[in-house]
Amino acid sequence: MRAERARTWTRAALLAVSMLCAVSAAAEAPLTLALRDVELGEVMAMLSQQERVNILLGKDVGGRVSFNLYDVSVDEAVRSIAGAAGYAVEKEGATYFIVQRAEAGKYSPDSLTRVASFTVQYAEPAALEVALKPYLSTYGKLTVLPDRQLLVVEDTPEFVERIGHLVAEMDRRPRQILIEARILEITLTDEEAYGLDWKKLFSSDGGEGSFGTTGLATPPDSGREGFFFDLTNPNVEVALDALKARGRVRTLSTPKLLALENQEASVIVGDRRGYQVTTTINQVTTESIEFLESGVILRVTPTVDANGGVMMSVHPEVSTGSVDTNGIPSQVTTEVTTRLLVPSDRTVFIGGLIKHAVTQTRRGVPVLGDAPGVGLLFANRRQTQTNTETVVLITPRIVDSYDDAWNSQYVDHTRQFEDTADAGAQRLDSQVERYFPGASPPTGSATTQH
Repeated sequence: MRAERARTWTRAALLAVSMLCAVSAAAEAPLTLALRDVELGEVMAMLSQQERVNILLGKDVGGRVSFNLYDVSVDEAVRSIAGAAGYAVEKEGATYFIVQRAEAGKYSPDSLTRVASFTVQYAEPAALEVALKPYLSTYGKLTVLPDRQLLVVEDTPEFVERIGHLVAEMDRRPRQILIEARILEITLTDEEAYGLDWKKLFSSDGGEGSFGTTGLATPPDSGREGFFFDLTNPNVEVALDALKARGRVRTLSTPKLLALENQEASVIVGDRRGYQVTTTINQVTTESIEFLESGVILRVTPTVDANGGVMMSVHPEVSTGSVDTNGIPSQVTTEVTTRLLVPSDRTVFIGGLIKHAVTQTRRGVPVLGDAPGVGLLFANRRQTQTNTETVVLITPRIVDSYDDAWNSQYVDHTRQFEDTADAGAQRLDSQVERYFPGASPPTGSATTQH
């Protein structure tokens, strides 16, 4: 009896809804529907008959629904009711297909989902795949073609558009930063054993900037750091020129690097010494060769912010390394690792990297100074202590890869050097030919050594 009353109530509800739909259709007004615990197939059959639309239900589509809809179109009603029941709706022409979500796209691929492809120019397709998958809908599918640098996305139009915006942002052309650096070594006097007092240069004549320390000419027992960095001003350049004129400045390296943002760029002027490494894991021993890098090394990772500033992770290093007869490497290094934010075309100064070196010299009378026993009477040894300070000046500059103006000065300098070298070689050849006729090989010929 209870089941019969439920069916009777359902028929009455459907009849009432049919009358509402008929009145709505006659007045060409939106639909207003309210039903409780009704079979999905019966609801769709009623809508199909009253609104004269084609609605087809797929296999295993069913269940009971309850809903309240006010002032909606037929299309909105069909999609809302089917979505509430957990099914997908596809439309081809004037026909609606209500199918399982897993079956979406098999009846009408152009109605529910859309396929789009995106060419990846700068980012890694595999990395984009991992980043984009969480932003797909339940219908979405993402395929990567790494050989073609291509992403193929199948999803609803709204989600495909969303993925397109994300790809455009993630795959934007990276900017390039030209990094010019100077690594200098300054010889210190006995009064400057703890480094030059750079604070005076920054604070005098309107110098600008803040410091990681209050002065590097303070003894180390004060607890202050051994380096600082800041933006340079003309006073620093004048001081370096004056020290250079006195022979106290030695240029270790002047590298120029063109780096992509968020990518590390490095330059190494030195050597690599190989040594053998033995590793034992679970009683399995393996041997490999690793290399000890030493010399003048500069590693920089730049990032450009929205205001045109350059954030840099900087690691300058001046080191010497060796490998003893037992294959154990050792290294003496002066280095610093820091992060700093610099406006484009401004120079950053890193100083206070103090290095103490002790050298021994031996002087004596020839022959007698090397004689056993009495040689000490005719020779002496002397220790010399040398203090040096390493300073680094780094200037980042944001450049446009499609604008060759930033590179023209370097190209011109290289061409001038080549022209000067060629002119010097021609003058040397003419002098050799003048004093030693026939000694110079003919132009365009090659000499072979046996």
